[in-house]
Amino acid sequence: GAGPGRAGGGPADESMPEHRDWIDEIYEAWDREFPGSDTAALKTITRLARLTVLLESFQVDVLAPVGLVMSDFTVLAALRRLGPDYQASPSELYNVLDRSSGGMTKMIQRLERLELVERFPDPDDGRSSLVRLTPAGLEVHERAFDAFLEASHALLGDSSSRRLGELDRSLQTMVGAFEKYFYR
Repeated sequence: GAGPGRAGGGPADESMPEHRDWIDEIYEAWDREFPGSDTAALKTITRLARLTVLLESFQVDVLAPVGLVMSDFTVLAALRRLGPDYQASPSELYNVLDRSSGGMTKMIQRLERLELVERFPDPDDGRSSLVRLTPAGLEVHERAFDAFLEASHALLGDSSSRRLGELDRSLQTMVGAFEKYFYR
């Protein structure tokens, strides 16, 4: 059943189907235990936390048949997006992927062991190296990308382009809020 608008919750969004879940029950308990407090932001944060758990499980489920973990996929995808030659320096990768230098080194070493990337001396700078997708890395990335695309369509396929655009704008706002918080 639909509940009335609550403190900070505003009126129900009539474009969204309304159904209650366990997060609504938590939200109502917060309202009861902290009367007069605007707890709407906590409801959103709780949904995002739950979505994080589900998204991580989704990623594992999609990538496991290809033999990858999400960190593998992010590196392969970053190299793929660069276009032919599919190569970058480790520092370019860790800047693009917002990882530490040590974390990026571990990810690259794992992908080297899997023979999905190769590291070689940078011809323009003898002190550094470049990382490049191997033919096997390109093929595995394509399989993983196709698997993500298919699974994403299966998950969200009933949503209209308009609805997905609205959702994307809302998520963009949330990402911006978190980035502002952490990168002020």
